[in-house]
Amino acid sequence: MLTMLSSRPRVVVLAWSTVIAVTALRLAFAASLPLTGDEAYYWEWSCRLAAGYADHPPAVAFAIAAFAWIARTPFAVRLAFVLCGLGTALATGGAATIFARDRRAGAFAALAVTLAPMMIVAFGIASPDGPYALAWACSMYFAALAFDRSQRRWFALLGIALGAALMARFFSWALLLGIVAAAAVPANRRVWRAGLPVAIVIALAIYAPFLIWNAHHDWISFTFAFLQRHPSDEVQFARPLTLYLLGLLAFSPGLWVAATIAAVRPRYALVAWTALPLCALFFVLALHERVEIYWFIGPFISICAGLGVASRTRLAWTLIPAAVLSALIFAAGIAPRELYAAVSHAGVHLSDAGPFEMFTYRPLSRDVRSIARKHDAVVMTDGYGFSSLLDFYGGLDPVVIGYDAQGEEARGWFTDSRHPSRALFVDKVPLSTRPDFQKQLALACGQVSPGPVLSYAYRRYYTTWCAGMNRRAIATLRWQTAKS
Repeated sequence: MLTMLSSRPRVVVLAWSTVIAVTALRLAFAASLPLTGDEAYYWEWSCRLAAGYADHPPAVAFAIAAFAWIARTPFAVRLAFVLCGLGTALATGGAATIFARDRRAGAFAALAVTLAPMMIVAFGIASPDGPYALAWACSMYFAALAFDRSQRRWFALLGIALGAALMARFFSWALLLGIVAAAAVPANRRVWRAGLPVAIVIALAIYAPFLIWNAHHDWISFTFAFLQRHPSDEVQFARPLTLYLLGLLAFSPGLWVAATIAAVRPRYALVAWTALPLCALFFVLALHERVEIYWFIGPFISICAGLGVASRTRLAWTLIPAAVLSALIFAAGIAPRELYAAVSHAGVHLSDAGPFEMFTYRPLSRDVRSIARKHDAVVMTDGYGFSSLLDFYGGLDPVVIGYDAQGEEARGWFTDSRHPSRALFVDKVPLSTRPDFQKQLALACGQVSPGPVLSYAYRRYYTTWCAGMNRRAIATLRWQTAKS
């Protein structure tokens, strides 16, 4: 890795060859693992394309729909996100090249966003992070071109990229505002006359359908994002430090420390204003609510674009721990069964609820479908991802019950208007451990009785029969009032 960042011209070829190799490994990663619950949930969205969804803007659904029609396989669902990874590396490298006037800077930036462990995951599974990262990186690239050359075409492309970012994650508002703030710097004020307002208008025009959709759905996306996703709790002063330490693992120690140094002493207004305010906000939020480490993906891309300006030889060591951690992730993803056997052989007991439960989804879906069809029953779960997995692998209508605010989108897919008379409730724990569900089942069902226990190599599932369902059964099992 050190030789790749030397002064020899072949550094660029070697760096981009690494990016291509990692992309190929991501393709293998995407094909080797069953879908997770969130991925199946987003796949459900792709089957019901809309301008917005309760939990997120719609970019993730359209990304899945671009290739999911090929086949109902995890690889087809994830293919667009692997391509997002390649595009993100290209765009981030392009922005760094413009900043530093040096293709080696672009090579380093591309390697940084490619090898960071968090990015291996983000571009190996179907999630809003793939389109979000690509749109953020493209925004940085077109902004760098527009600020450098002041040509209208680059501002137009910047507007398209910003619009796509807004349609991927709410955090992209920080990107748009950061670019506006960077344009307020005296050295950049000319971009207002050159075409920045055009970029803003295009971005808002692309975002408008999402706003219109929300206006017709009680602004549900905004309510969920700002009020329901992570309820606030009491202030914990140690949590920002914990968050920072988690970043060392998620983005690798070398790249995280280098990004911290670059953030403290940014050389470019575009990097500073698109990264620092959002990062600061996350650490402030961490004082009183849970902040997810993947929220830093956007600012990390901006900082990587600025990292290439520093000495590539001096920063080369930062790629080594990133490459090691990413290699471990690939090994676990491409050969998970072997990893499970090795861990078990070492005497480590893995929880029933661990990640290996994903290998039970396909046989579980097949068995549950057989049982439900034999008794003419619908299948219920209290997890939006779990229900979506049963649909993906078993073609079972996703009937989501329970009181969790997440997965709100799924509640409209099956309602009491279908008037089911019998249902099979599938759960990951015995019903005896859930008195709240026992109470609601008693209210919704004429008869409640135990169903079969389904056991597989990695976990056990419990089922409950609900017969003689009343006309408000589904609403009751969702803790909805009579008026709602």
